[in-house]
This record gives sequence, C-alpha cells and structure tokens, in this order.
Amino acid sequence: MGENKSGLALSMNHVSKRYPGTLAVDGVDFEVCSGEVHALIGENGAGKSTLMKMIAGSFSDYTGEICINGKEVRLSSPSIAKENGIEMIYQELSLALSLSIAENVLVGNLPTKGIFVDRKAMVERTRDRLKRVGLEHLDPLMPVKDISQHEAQLVEIAKALGNNPCILVMDEPTSALSREEVERLFKIIDSLKKQGLAIIYISHHLPEIFRVADRVTVMRDGKRVGTYEIEEVNAGKLVELMVGRSVSEFYSSRSTHLGEEMLRAEHLSRYGFFHDVSFNVRAGEILGLYGLAGAGRSELGRSICGADPIDEGEIHLKGQKLAHKNMGQALEAGVAYLTENRKTQGLALRLTVGENALAALIPKHTKNFFYSGKDDKPVLDRLISDLQIYPPDPSRTVGNLSGGNQQKVLLSKWLSISPKVLILDEPTRGVDIGAKMIIHQAIEKLAGQGNAVILISSDLPELVAMSDRVVIMRKGHLIGEMNKGEFNEETVLLAANGEGGFVNVN
Repeated sequence: MGENKSGLALSMNHVSKRYPGTLAVDGVDFEVCSGEVHALIGENGAGKSTLMKMIAGSFSDYTGEICINGKEVRLSSPSIAKENGIEMIYQELSLALSLSIAENVLVGNLPTKGIFVDRKAMVERTRDRLKRVGLEHLDPLMPVKDISQHEAQLVEIAKALGNNPCILVMDEPTSALSREEVERLFKIIDSLKKQGLAIIYISHHLPEIFRVADRVTVMRDGKRVGTYEIEEVNAGKLVELMVGRSVSEFYSSRSTHLGEEMLRAEHLSRYGFFHDVSFNVRAGEILGLYGLAGAGRSELGRSICGADPIDEGEIHLKGQKLAHKNMGQALEAGVAYLTENRKTQGLALRLTVGENALAALIPKHTKNFFYSGKDDKPVLDRLISDLQIYPPDPSRTVGNLSGGNQQKVLLSKWLSISPKVLILDEPTRGVDIGAKMIIHQAIEKLAGQGNAVILISSDLPELVAMSDRVVIMRKGHLIGEMNKGEFNEETVLLAANGEGGFVNVN
C-alpha cells in the first residue's frame, strides 16, 4: 500500500459535481490519511454518495482536483479508480449468490493452468484472503448463498482487499448485521487500519462513528460543513451539524392514552421459527419487539400479517378471531406489515411515488374493475407533505429516490389506510437522522389516533425511546416483558441474551 510523505492517501480539493438542475457536490475539500478511519455523514441527499462515486470513478465530468498518495489523478472510470488503489463496498453487496466464495473473491482474476481454472491455486489464494478477514474456517468452494449475511459482508471485504487497495470506502456496512456481528466487523476494521489502509466509513448510526472513526466529516446540501477529530464532538453536535438546527434530543416524549385491547396472539407457533408465543397490544400503544439475530422477530411479524403461515395458535383482532389465510385478508381486516426489505419486498421501484403510496387504497376504491385515483389525491398530497417526501413529486419514479425517501414512501402506503394494527419491521434501517425523526413522528401520530403499533427494531435507542412496552424474544420463544420505566438499553440487551432473570411469559 503506497503512502506519501504527508501521510495523505486521498486529497480532494474543491471538487464539484452537477446533475441537471442540481449541484450535488459544491466545492468540497476532503482528505483521508493512511491508517485512518474517516467517517462521512450527512442526511440523505447531502451529497456524500455522489462524493464517493467520484472517488470510485463513476463520473468523468466532475471539477476540482483529486490526489492519490500525493499524485493528481483523473478518476474518470471505475477501472482507473481500481488501478489507483480504490475499492468501494456498497450497502447492497455485489456477490453472485450461486457462485462459490472463491469465484466471487477472485472474479476477473481466476488462476489458470492452460485453458482450465487451477482449482488448487484458486482455493489457496482464496484461503489467504479469507484469513485476512477472519473467515479461514469457510470452505472457499461453498456457494455464497449458503453463508450468513455477516460472512457475506466479510467476503465482500476480502474480495476488495485482494486488489491490494490503499483506500477502502465502506457504505453502510452494518445495515444488515446483528449487534454481535457489528462488533466483529469493527475488529476487522481496526486490524485493517493498523495495516495502513485508509478507510472512508459512511453510516447513519452515530454510535458506530464514535466506536470506529478517528475523524468525521459532515456534509449538508452538497457542501462540507466541517471536519472534526472524533474527540471534539458528541452525538448532539453531529445531529445539529447535519440538519442545520439545534436538536436537544433524538426522540420526543409523548403522552400515551391506551385504549381497548386491539390484537391478542395466543400460543402462536410456526415450526422451526417461533414457538408458543402469546402477547397483546392495545389501542394507542407502541409495543417494542426485540431479539437478537435468529430470535424469530421478523418471522412472527410476517405470520401475524399473513405473509407466512401459522401452524398453531390463534390471533384475535378487537376480540374477534382473525381467520386470515394470506396478507390480503389480514390487510382487509386492518392488520398491515411494513417489511424490513423495502427494495425487494416493499416497493415497486419502477412505479411512481403516487402509485406506491396509494397501492393499499386501490382495492378499496376500485369499482367495476376501474380505479380513478382522483378521490385519493388529497390523501397523497397530505402524505407527501407530512412525511416530507423529497422531491414532492407524485410522478417521480421511486427507484430514483434516496433510501430515506423510499422508506417514507413505503410507510405512506400503510399510513394511507390507517390500519388498526401496523407491524413495523426495522422502519428506520439505513435512513438518516432527519428522515428517522420524521418517521418516528408519523408512528407516534398513528398510535395517538388510537391505532396499535408493533415495532420490531435492532436499533436499541429507537426501541427504548419509542416503546410503551417491550417484549423480548430469544431462540423463537417469548422470554420477557417490561413496561415503560422498567427497561433501558442495557436491560433489554441482557434479556435478549438470556440474562437478567427473565422467564418465559407464555
């Protein structure tokens, strides 16, 4: 890995990138030293993704100067960026699931013997690269589809490191990882830093920034707001810099008025996923559902809403047995589910904001196989305004929106019908602080209108601050329940790990 006398692996001087009608990056200065983890943060649309794409060689029309190890370069294509030692790991992994680990790690550079692939050399080279990220136990010939999300993330890093980069860009690398997996990833990052790698770390999770970064740069509206040593700032200061206004606290307190029991689950089981689960949620209540990876939280939510089957048990909605056989019947009864995977399961990315936001209303307002949509325009306008969807254009294709705005559109689809029970699975994963606050306000408003919310979240600060009550799952069983005032981040995490004196509440 090359290193110049100043220690700067990357220096960007007054760089800009303009899209039609938008100056996405406006005269930004940014630098990263060898052996440093430099965090880059900002709200969705702040310009950080565009800045990183400039580094990755995605644009040839940027202005300004970029230097790698003290030498000015023109990063006009991805191949030129790679030649200059730049590797980028995106939030959505680029691995081919059906191919082996070795074929993914050595793609484009498979060793050959004559006209055939040298399998022995392929396995040996892959083992060397996997060892660097702590995956020496994996069989290089194993298909990627057979390994965990955490292992796939590390395979992606091993693939990037195989090109011997001097700069590694990591975009939301922990978005699909459990708490334990995140800590293991951080240890790998610490090791890479000691080896002299310059790492640019993009994340919406501020605790991660303070755990892993040496410096942090904040962007807002395409400009660099400032660069700080991590010891110079706290979470409140970073939020204020990102949103451009003072934020005294992340989560607002709300007055809760609980009504009648809205939903009761009795002895629910889905074989192999969750077993003998019983709980209830009342009108006006936000019920937090927490558990470590593999606890069965998402599987429970999907079964309650009819996306997956229930093998045993009953669900009662407002005292009446809910005999739904699919998601459509559950939705008709008033139970909706916001999936944790917005791109593959939640949104139709090729359709517009309006078409996605009003999708749940179409069956209700279709007459004689015809849907006009005119009567629902006020609803759409209100949702776009309340959730601050940007740009506020119902005809904009959803796939062209930022992640935070896509998540708002997904939430708007269910808010449009005001369901009796809304199950939210990781509703703020991968969104910025500003979008998270707007989503939280919308959730609180829904509960305040007398609806019930089940909040499934791996974000402990979010879960603790938003929930009126928390139930804990572990290995498919419900093991604990705590009311407001009885739980904090530590007690919830201890319970999820099987500690803290909790017994099965079923």
